[in-house]
Amino acid sequence: MKIDLRDIREGETEFAFEETPADLHLTGEDAHVEGAINTRLVVYKFGTSLSAKGQTTCLARPECARCLDPLAFPVDVSYTFVFQKGRPHLMDDDDDETLIWLDEEPGEIDLGNEIKDYILLELPMIPTCAASPSGPCERYDQDPHELLEHQRETEPDPRWEALRALKG
Repeated sequence: MKIDLRDIREGETEFAFEETPADLHLTGEDAHVEGAINTRLVVYKFGTSLSAKGQTTCLARPECARCLDPLAFPVDVSYTFVFQKGRPHLMDDDDDETLIWLDEEPGEIDLGNEIKDYILLELPMIPTCAASPSGPCERYDQDPHELLEHQRETEPDPRWEALRALKG
């Protein structure tokens, strides 16, 4: 999601991006993002002041932590950025995620990592079907021990199959 700040004209400039999860490095086990990641970004330039306001939508498909069914979580995140020139030398670290420091001569900037962070913060840490838009599944209220016993009955543990073959 690269923007050339030298081409930004006075007022509003709108950008639209369609990225893949691989483009934003959202392919790990923690993300489970599928399909297109659509971003709409408006950059505002007034004199030397630059800021941006954006919205990103995508679809996350994690497994339910309780019943292991696949889920579909629509992700819709909004954010703003302020671009600032001339970072003070004594300022090593900054906790403000909306502030992006620019070089003295602004050029091309890639907002992919910042937008990736916003997407990851929107994903549930422990996804369950109770939190999904479609609601909980019929097994959600069952005792977890019953769910594990049902899984053991339907899917035998492959580690024991070799022993059963020797015994049999």
